[in-house]
Amino acid sequence: MKKQIYASLIVLVFFITCVFSATVFAQNKDEVTANMRDRYPALQEAKNNGLVGEAWTGLVALVDAGASSDVQALASAENSDRRTLFHIIAQETGASIEEVAMQNRIRMYRLAEDDHFLQDKDRQWVRKKDLDL
Repeated sequence: MKKQIYASLIVLVFFITCVFSATVFAQNKDEVTANMRDRYPALQEAKNNGLVGEAWTGLVALVDAGASSDVQALASAENSDRRTLFHIIAQETGASIEEVAMQNRIRMYRLAEDDHFLQDKDRQWVRKKDLDL
């Protein structure tokens, strides 16, 4: 009888942990994507001004090393959220974080406007219209 009670308690604790983890996990993903959505106009402006570009790593990077502290903070916040999202997607899909980042790079390169900067395979900054894809 005691063994059945212990087994039932273990199953119950496991179930509650899974439900709680899934809820927290979904909230984090929602929060991250909301942050990215809110940041999008400023990020696009920085890209339009040639200050920030899409890096080979799937993250954003400063094209202009002398960018203002606001632009640096913008890129840092975007990269923090992208890394978090890469981890979440990797856990959801079973892919590696590196694969998720690479798929993001491909997606972001496709979505980039012709005058936005992208890193080529040699990690040099090139405008999309000048990049051999």
